[in-house]
Amino acid sequence: MSNNILSQVSKKKFPIIIFFISIYFILNFFSGDRGLLEFYKKQKLLEEYKTKNQNLKKEVYSLEKRNEFLSVKINQDYLDQLYRDYFVLGKKGEKIYIIQNSK
Repeated sequence: MSNNILSQVSKKKFPIIIFFISIYFILNFFSGDRGLLEFYKKQKLLEEYKTKNQNLKKEVYSLEKRNEFLSVKINQDYLDQLYRDYFVLGKKGEKIYIIQNSK
């Protein structure tokens, strides 16, 4: 009886091993550390980082322009605008209106 069971199990070893190996590869293909789902998550993250990078580049460009206005070629109009905004100043005879957002 035991020889009969052992012979049946030994005959079915190969298909059983192949089955478990194929299950292992299928599960890792979809849900492993480098699986298909992880790939799509990384793609989404990459797109987010690209948009952040573009926004930061625009901000750096804006700051470089402001710095250039104040250091390399001193732009009198820009400087006048800055101190008017900062100190809320005006020239003689000018009316100053302060508009407050209701947010």
